[in-house]
Amino acid sequence: MTGSGYPGFFRLVWELATGRRTVERSGPLLDAFINLPAPVRDAIRWLLRPKRRFLLWRLRALSGDRVMSGPFAGMQLAGLPAAPELLGTYEREIGDAVRALAAQPFRRVVNVGARFGYYAIGLARLMPRAEILAFEGSDEARVVLETAVALNGVGERVHVGGFCDVSDLAAALADGTDTLVACDIDGGEVPLLDPSLVPALRRATLLVECHGPAETPTEAVMTMRFLPTHDLRRIGVEGRALADLPAGVGGAWRRRMPGALEALMQEHRTMPQSWLLLTPRADGR
Repeated sequence: MTGSGYPGFFRLVWELATGRRTVERSGPLLDAFINLPAPVRDAIRWLLRPKRRFLLWRLRALSGDRVMSGPFAGMQLAGLPAAPELLGTYEREIGDAVRALAAQPFRRVVNVGARFGYYAIGLARLMPRAEILAFEGSDEARVVLETAVALNGVGERVHVGGFCDVSDLAAALADGTDTLVACDIDGGEVPLLDPSLVPALRRATLLVECHGPAETPTEAVMTMRFLPTHDLRRIGVEGRALADLPAGVGGAWRRRMPGALEALMQEHRTMPQSWLLLTPRADGR
């Protein structure tokens, strides 16, 4: 099995147990793991990472499953929230950009790849006059998303849909003016965010997470497509440190388990990643 790229059973178990390999991105085990029921996946995480899971349990109790810092502080999360989301350090690199975007008078936000609603609901809370269209292709994630929408009382303005194709995007954008597109679909941006297929994209503001398979160079393609009509700002990935934790989190655990606390903030990115903020110019066509 070594010829197929499988790391070997004992090495795989060791990497999982020590945190060098994330459970969700474990190569040959990925499909089997993500198809397990959520409670079973959580039990496996407890078995492999007891310190980290203990800290997450304490964090959930402390936060009440609400985001503790960052632009979405106070937002109620549903399902089994991840530690970076609870802490408010999730994708903290774009926190300032999100705050600046939320201060603009957008009438519509189109969130493609909404997952559990972190951005769809967070932006709805920050932008009380905006309509939010949240597209999520996963049935399991969409159930959690709809639950979170209800918990946060934004159901009148957050409309949840399934998989978003080119025709769905075109309908959601209308003419593209006063519209923000937030997109994270793991390389699916390349076939979807194409101004030649959806002309309204030329007038929309876009925040695009650029990552995915090596054969899908999202950042380069987005830059080439939108450079004629948009101003581009690239935002890179930053590290995490104990100083990034919200005040009041950790206490004695900062001394006893600093490594596990820092690990709670890690998002375990296995591919190069960046974000592009694309702002339409007044002379864009």
